[in-house]
Amino acid sequence: MINRGATLISRLAILFAVLFTLAACGGGGGGGPSFYNNDDEEASFQFTLYDPLGNATNSITASSPGSLKIFVRNGGPNVVVSAETSLGTLLPTTGTSLTDGNGVATFQLEAGAENGTGIVSASATVNGVAVTGTFGFNVGENGLRLGYFDADGDFIENQILIEPASTLSAGGNAQLSVVVLDKDGDRVSTAEAVRFTSGCIAGGLATINPTEPKSVNGQASTLYSAKGCAGTDQITASLIGAGAQAFGTMTIAKRETNAVNFVSAEPLLMVLRGTGGQNREETSVVIFEVVDGQGAPLPGVTVQFSLTTYVGGLTLSKTSALSDGDGRVSVTVQAGYVPTVVRVLATVNDGDGNPVTTVSDLLTVSTGLPDQNSISLAIGECDGEDSFVVDGAFTGDGLCRTLTVLMADAFNNPVVDGTAALFTTEYGSIVSSCTTVAGTCSVEWTSQEPRFPTLTGDEYVVSSYDNQGVRCPSHTGVNAIPCPDDLGNIRGGRSAITVTAIGEESFIDRNGNGIMDQDEQNLFENLPEAFLDDNEDQVYTPALAECEAASTGSLLCISGQEEDFIDFNSNQTYDLNNNPALYNGLLCPVEGDGIWCSRELVNVRDSVVVTLGDAPNFKFLLANGRTPVSNVVPLNTQLNLYISDTFNNPPPAGATVTLSTEGNCEVVPPTTTEILNYGRSGAFPWTVAVTAEAKDPPETGQLIVTLDTPVISRSVYYDCAVPPVPVDPCDGSSPLPPECPTPP
Repeated sequence: MINRGATLISRLAILFAVLFTLAACGGGGGGGPSFYNNDDEEASFQFTLYDPLGNATNSITASSPGSLKIFVRNGGPNVVVSAETSLGTLLPTTGTSLTDGNGVATFQLEAGAENGTGIVSASATVNGVAVTGTFGFNVGENGLRLGYFDADGDFIENQILIEPASTLSAGGNAQLSVVVLDKDGDRVSTAEAVRFTSGCIAGGLATINPTEPKSVNGQASTLYSAKGCAGTDQITASLIGAGAQAFGTMTIAKRETNAVNFVSAEPLLMVLRGTGGQNREETSVVIFEVVDGQGAPLPGVTVQFSLTTYVGGLTLSKTSALSDGDGRVSVTVQAGYVPTVVRVLATVNDGDGNPVTTVSDLLTVSTGLPDQNSISLAIGECDGEDSFVVDGAFTGDGLCRTLTVLMADAFNNPVVDGTAALFTTEYGSIVSSCTTVAGTCSVEWTSQEPRFPTLTGDEYVVSSYDNQGVRCPSHTGVNAIPCPDDLGNIRGGRSAITVTAIGEESFIDRNGNGIMDQDEQNLFENLPEAFLDDNEDQVYTPALAECEAASTGSLLCISGQEEDFIDFNSNQTYDLNNNPALYNGLLCPVEGDGIWCSRELVNVRDSVVVTLGDAPNFKFLLANGRTPVSNVVPLNTQLNLYISDTFNNPPPAGATVTLSTEGNCEVVPPTTTEILNYGRSGAFPWTVAVTAEAKDPPETGQLIVTLDTPVISRSVYYDCAVPPVPVDPCDGSSPLPPECPTPP
C-alpha cells in the first residue's frame, strides 16, 4: 500500500506539472481551464478539480482524490489563498496555499467517511480587496457497481437497460437506465452522478437529457434522442468519481424508414388513483407523431402502446390507435395505487415490417400531498427587514414580515400547484392562506393588537418592570433582565405562528417500494391534531392532565390556556390520534386501510416565533462573572455585556453594538459586533474587556456602549476603574533596595 500511494502521488505531481505547463503556454491538452489575467476585471476565483488521470471532474472517492486548482484572476504569484471544505479533507491541513507564477493555488481534496455534496470556500486578499468564492463537489463511494435488474429480479452487471430494446426509430427516443449498487449489493442511498457516452453522442448525432443524471433510490436514467445517427451505437455508462462502468448497444433505424416521435404529455405529474380533484390529476394524455422518411406527418399508421411498468395498477386507455391526418395519436395513462415513474412506449412497423419504437417523457405517479417531514416555514424580508425580531413592533402598528411555506411530498417532489396552506398567529395579524406554485407560497404577518394574552393581560408576563422571584442563571442581578437565558413563561413580545396543510404522516420505507407495508407499521411519526403553541412547550397545554381542572393555577397551565387547536375531524375535541396510533396517508395500501395503517389524512404543520421588538426600551447590563457592574468597570478582566428589551428579547439581526472610550480607558479589540439572526428568547451576550494606564496624578475615563438599530441609537456610560499610582521604591524606603543610589 505504501508503494502504490507513493506511485500515485508521483504520477499526480508529474501530471499536474504537465497540465499547468500547457496552461502557461496557452494550451490545455484536453479541456483544462483557460487561465488568464485581464486588468479591466476585478480579482476573482476560478476553480477546477482534477481526478488522478488529469481529467476535470466534480467528484472524488476514497480511492480517487482530486487536485483542486484555484486560479486567482489578476492576483499574480505569492497570493495567500485560504480554503476550507464542508466534506472530506483539504490538504495542506493549514488550509492555505500560495499562488504560483501562473496565479494558481493548489490543494489536495480527499474523501472522508461521509458521502454527499460538499462545498469548498476560499478567500484571499488581492491589492487590499477581499476575494471570496465557493466550489461544489460530490463525494462518492468505493466498490460501487453498475447494471440493471431484469424482469426476474436478477442483477445484470455492467449492462445498461435500454428501453425500447428493439430498433429505435429515426429521430426517436429511448430511455437508458442503470442501477448503482454499493459494495454490499444494496442500492445506494446517495445521489451518484453517471456519465453516458457513445460515438453518436460525441459526434453530435445523438443527445442525452439530462447529460449526467444522478441516481434516485439507486437508479439513474436519461433520455437518448437520435439526431441523425443510424445503425449501431455503442453506449458506455461511467460512474463519475469511481471506476464502475456499464455498456449497451443501440440500433437506430435508417432515416428513410417510418418513425414515431414523442410530442407531449400533460400533465407529467399524476396523483394516486382515487386521490384526484382540486388541481390533482389521476390521468395524463400522451401524444406521439408518425412521420415518413422525410419527416412529413404520416396518417393511417397503426401505433402500438405499452408502458415501461404496470406496478400498482397503471393502465392505458387503449393498446393501439391509427394516426390522424396530422400523423398524431394519443393515449391516456391512468395512475395506479403505488407511487412510481413510468414512460409510454409507442411502436410502429417500418417499410420492411420491422418494429421501431420511441418513448415518452418521464411521467411521475405520486401522492402530490405534503408529508410532515417535508414542510418548512421560514421568515423572510418585508419592507427591507428579515430578522426574527421585528424592531418596534411591540408598540408600532403596520410593521411586517413575510412568512413562506415550502412543501414536498413523501418523495420530496414539490406538492402539486394549488395546495392550500393555512396560517394562524398568536399576536398581530396574518393573511389566512395561500396556495402553492412549485411547492411554495407566502403570506404577510403585520404588527397590531393583540400583543398580550386576552385573559390575563400583562399580569404574568416576565418583564423588567415586574419580575420579582425571577432570577437569571447567568448573573446575580436583583433585576433578572437583561439575561442571556430563557426566563420562561410568560414570554412577552413573542408571537407563535403556525402553518398547516392537509397531508400525510412521514414513515420509513425500508424496502423502497413507495408504500407503507405491514412490517413497517411502527416506522412512522404519529401526529396529534395541530395547535398554536403559545408557551413554546411543544404540547397542547390545555390537554395536559394537570391543566384540565378549571381551578389550576400553575404558570404552565396559565401560559398555555389560550392555545387553539385545529379540529381536523370537527369533533370539537383535541385528538392525539393514538388510539390506536396508525400511519395516516395515501401511501397506506388499500388492503392495509384500517388494519395496520389508515388512508385518512392529517394536518401537517410547522411553526416559527416572531418577536415583537420593544425598540425604545433596550436594557444594558455589564457583569464581572456573575456580579453586575454598577457604574465602575474593573480593568483587565473578561466582562459580560447583555442587551435586551423590556421582555428579555434581543435586538434585531443586523443591529450593531460598538464600544468606545474617553479619557484614561481603552477597549481590548474587537470594538464592534453585529447581532445575528436567531429566534430564541434571551438577551444578546458579548464578552468585552477594558484597560487603563497608571498615571500620576491619576486620570479617569469612561467606557461607552452604543446600540444602533434601524429604529434607535442608544448609548450607556460606565466609569473605568483608576489604576493605582506607581510607587517609587527608592523614595523614602528604609532600608533602600540594592538598586537604589546611596543618598549623599
